[in-house]
Amino acid sequence: MRRIAYVLAVISVLMTSCAGTKRSVYFKDNTPQDPRVIVQQMDKVHEAIVQPDDILSIHISTISSILDNSPSNIFNDGGAPYNIGPSSGGGRGGGSGVGSGTTKGYLVDPQGYIDYPVIGKIKVAGYTIRQIKDALTVKLKDYVKEPVAEVNIVNYKVTVLGEIMQPGSIIAPNHKISVIDAIAAAGDIPISGRKDNVLIIRETEGTREFARINLNSRDLFKSPYYYLKQNDIVYIEPNNIRKQEGNNFFQLYLPAITSLISTVLAVYGVVQIANIKQ
Repeated sequence: MRRIAYVLAVISVLMTSCAGTKRSVYFKDNTPQDPRVIVQQMDKVHEAIVQPDDILSIHISTISSILDNSPSNIFNDGGAPYNIGPSSGGGRGGGSGVGSGTTKGYLVDPQGYIDYPVIGKIKVAGYTIRQIKDALTVKLKDYVKEPVAEVNIVNYKVTVLGEIMQPGSIIAPNHKISVIDAIAAAGDIPISGRKDNVLIIRETEGTREFARINLNSRDLFKSPYYYLKQNDIVYIEPNNIRKQEGNNFFQLYLPAITSLISTVLAVYGVVQIANIKQ
């Protein structure tokens, strides 16, 4: 019996040591690093191009409301409410406006137009935000003095799916988001996900593109798919080998097995002590 108890105790100690939490230690290596800095030229980030099914938030401010007591509310009261952000399908980002996660905007129709108060139909698809601002400013000069137009794509989002911590849609209010930003916002890629073969799905002017990027390569930053466009889909493939940090069975059940063996040993020790006293 003593041999059995000894063997169980050794097994318990070994399994407990295997199940211990591994922690990363920072700043422990004092070895001098390579002081050279690698500089890489970057392409200019292109402005977002409005597409059909985008939702535009438009706000007009003008000096007319101050000088002539003729407010431009008629231009700011248009549009329909849309659910943007966490309340619409789990997306994360900055929806603002009427109610929580709701904003008023103009839906771009399949032909690329929006219906704007007083002015009527305006072609917006295929144009940048700056071009739409300039066009609105010119059209509104017939109605108000010195108009200033602010335009924003409120549903500028990308979707991250697959082997990711928090799959879902991510809103980018500033119309700029890289694949690294999207993955970070989705909780990062776990050890079971592939970083060397990330799939980007993009729809552009009636075509669908499938591109692969390698997050382990420095060439990632030169890729035309490094910066994502609205409605892009990022898919993370699972790893074929999921044993890089130990067997899944032991990761899930080792703590329970260790606790059970410890309990058995404790009970056995109490019984042995009781027998000795007798």
